[in-house]
Amino acid sequence: MSYTNFKKHADWVKVWSGRWSFHSDVNFGYHWTVMNKVAGKSAYKQIIYIYKNGITDCWVSEADKANLGKRLIKVYKDRKNIKILADTLKKRAKEIFDFIESHDPKNITKKDYQAFWRLAGEYYLPHLSVKYIVDYFSPSQLKKFLPILEDARLFSEPVFRDIENFMEDIAKNIAKKAGYRREQIISTTTDEILKYFNHDKLPDKKSLSERYKKSAILVKQGKYWIYTGNQTNKIDNILLTQKTSQLIKGSIAYKGVATGLVRLVIDPRRDSSSFKAGEILVTGMTRPEFLPIMKKASAFITDAGGILSHAAIVARELKKPCIIGTHIATQLLKNGDLVEVDANKGIIKIIKTCH
Repeated sequence: MSYTNFKKHADWVKVWSGRWSFHSDVNFGYHWTVMNKVAGKSAYKQIIYIYKNGITDCWVSEADKANLGKRLIKVYKDRKNIKILADTLKKRAKEIFDFIESHDPKNITKKDYQAFWRLAGEYYLPHLSVKYIVDYFSPSQLKKFLPILEDARLFSEPVFRDIENFMEDIAKNIAKKAGYRREQIISTTTDEILKYFNHDKLPDKKSLSERYKKSAILVKQGKYWIYTGNQTNKIDNILLTQKTSQLIKGSIAYKGVATGLVRLVIDPRRDSSSFKAGEILVTGMTRPEFLPIMKKASAFITDAGGILSHAAIVARELKKPCIIGTHIATQLLKNGDLVEVDANKGIIKIIKTCH
């Protein structure tokens, strides 16, 4: 499929951003567009992943996302069903915690691998439902149901970190046996890893390294297309040119105003040591491993996320200004930019650039 097909939508929105491997993208893309159904329809019709050096940005059509929200509201419309949804999320999360605790990634078999990703896929629908439904609640529904869903989100928050860490450990073991690098193994597809378990065969190292460096994945009805090189850059530009305004806007997660220097943190494992107290944290999305940085930051800005995103929950706990869902903050803001975060209005104003 040609990259020009992406121009059919002018409403791409970033719904996820952070440490999520190419391998995970393919697995979850399949579940999003085939297995995970809400009111009889797949969660999304199609998804675009932009993958670069271990970090993923996930884009969907705005209309597709809104349609999912409307269906979720119809399915989970009373306290009983909301409680069932929250309990299901906790149950699925515990299944993954238990699996990881009881399995050594150095000794994973094909059967174990398939069971692991089956559990991860089953987890994702309640996760997706809990995370997104709150953005479509009426004020009265939000008041009634937010505490129930927030409790479930807090319990399950480590799941994706644990999934990625476990898969990376599996990749390290395969890489050691096959003479590859970890980065190359986590840039494989599900089918390619299954072939490895069956025949000890993997794609050539060069193509896997190209994927890791930068690639795009289109997932549509369970099928996927992989793009590398110049085509990936063109797809990236199509997504980003939908949001060209210099005025950065987002959704308010916690009100307040803060002024400070921007500090981009894409991977806290790598970037946390340079973060100074009082700086403005700018990132795709946050996870539990961001917490030490968030305690030092004066405000948070994210590309993606909703009311029950990790950044929003922590902002409410720490009472720090937070603007989420900007889609483009990490592209427009640079380290050292002086900005005002007006979380009363949901606007980020660039006072002075660092260049």
